[in-house]
Amino acid sequence: MSTFRFQDLWVAQAIRQKEEHWGPLEDQAIMVKIKADPNTHSIDQKIMQRAQLLAQREGLTHVIQQWSASAKLALWVLALFAIISGVTLAFNALDTQQQQVNILIALAALLGLHLFTFFLWLASFLASWQQQSLLGRLWLWLSKKLARSPDSTLALQAFIHTSSSSMRWIVGSITHGFWLITLSVAVIVFLALLASQHYSFGWETTILSGQTFVQLTHIMGSLPSLLGFDLPSTELILQSNNQIATLPDAQKTWSIWLTGQVLIWGVLVRLISFIFCVLKARSTLNNIALDIESPAYATLINRFSPSSEKIGLDSLAPRYELPTIQTQQLAWRTTRLMVGIELIPHQPWPIIPLHSSVSDAGKIETREERHQLLARLSQHPVQELLIVCNGQQTPDRGIAYFIRDISQYAQQTKVYLHIDNEAQSRLNLWEKSLMDMGIAQDAIWHLPHQLLSWSA
Repeated sequence: MSTFRFQDLWVAQAIRQKEEHWGPLEDQAIMVKIKADPNTHSIDQKIMQRAQLLAQREGLTHVIQQWSASAKLALWVLALFAIISGVTLAFNALDTQQQQVNILIALAALLGLHLFTFFLWLASFLASWQQQSLLGRLWLWLSKKLARSPDSTLALQAFIHTSSSSMRWIVGSITHGFWLITLSVAVIVFLALLASQHYSFGWETTILSGQTFVQLTHIMGSLPSLLGFDLPSTELILQSNNQIATLPDAQKTWSIWLTGQVLIWGVLVRLISFIFCVLKARSTLNNIALDIESPAYATLINRFSPSSEKIGLDSLAPRYELPTIQTQQLAWRTTRLMVGIELIPHQPWPIIPLHSSVSDAGKIETREERHQLLARLSQHPVQELLIVCNGQQTPDRGIAYFIRDISQYAQQTKVYLHIDNEAQSRLNLWEKSLMDMGIAQDAIWHLPHQLLSWSA
C-alpha cells in the first residue's frame, strides 16, 4: 500500500465527501489521463491522482490551502490570547493595591483553572474528542471563520474525518500549548512584579489548622524542592498565619516556593503533556492510509480495474466462428476535426458537406463514445476543433466539462450552436457558459454561413 502525505489524503476525503453530497464529478478526461500514465500502477495511487486533479479543477486545492493558512492564523490568535491570560493570572495572584498576598489565593489564581482543565483532559479519555476541549472547538471555529470560503465547511469536515484517529492528540497539543504559553508568561510577569515591588506573604484560613497548612505546603513543595526550590520551614509557615512573617528572608522564601509551584505543577506538567501529544499526533498522522476498502470507493475501483473473467472450463463450448475484429486507426486523417455532442436523435450528420481537410469524429451520444474520443485526442491532438452542440437545450455541467476536456487537445476550438429561432433565448446562456470556460466570443457561432466558411 502506498504512503501519502496527510494533505493529499485530506484532498481525497474532500473530493469523496463532495461526490457523496452532490453526485459524481465529471472526470472523463482525468480518467483517460490516469489510465495512460505509466507511472501510476496501484489502485490507491490512481484514486489519489484522480482526487488531486479533480481538486485542482474544482478549486478545492486552493480552499484546503486557504483553510490550512487560516488554521495557522487561528493558532497565533490563541497564542496571543494565552499571553494576555498569563499576564492576567500574574496580576490576579498578586494584590497590587494592598501588596499583601494571601498564599492560598495566589496559589489558586495561578494553578486553579489550569489543574481543573488538566484533570478534565485526563477524564476525557473516557469520552469522545468533541467533548473534551473548548479550545479545540474554538480553534476549528476560528479556522473556518478566517478561511472565508463557501467550501470551508467541506474542508473542515474532510479534515476532521481524515484526522479522526489523531484528533484527540491534535486538540490536546493545542490545549497544552495554550496553557504552556499562559503559565510561562504568568511566571515571567510574576517574577517581574516581585522584582519591581515589595510584597508580603501570609496565609489566612478559617477551617484549616496550622499543621494542615504545614503538611499541604510540604507535600506540594516536595517535588519542586528536589529541583532547587527551597521549602519554607515549619516555623515560617506557622508564623505566616494571619500575619506577616518576621523571620529573615521570609518573603523571599515564599516567593521562591510559589514560583516553584507554578513551574513544576504548571509549566512542567503542561510541557510534558504537550510533547507527548505532539509525538502521538505525528505518529498517528503518519500512519493514516487511504481506505480503499470503503464502499464509497467500490465503483471507482471497478472503473480503474480492467474487466476480468473467471478462468476455467465448465463444459465443452459449441463450435462457432469468431467475428473478424476491425482494427481502427487512431490517428486523424487531417489536422482539422468536427464533432457533434448530444444532438437530437434524428439530426442528419454531418450537418454540412465536409471539405477534404476536415475529419469527421461523428456524433457523440454515449459515455463510452466520450471515452473513446478523449482517448484518441489524447494520443493525436488536432490543430483545429469544431464542436457542434444542440443549442436548443440548456447547457449543463456535463456538456461543459466535456467541451473543456476535448478542447485542451486542440490548438484552436470553435463551437457551433445548432439552434432555431424559437430557442434564441438560450443563446446567451450558452455564450456565457462557453466564455466562462475560456472560449472566445468570436469562436462561438450560431449562423450557418459561419459554419460553411470554416468548412470551406
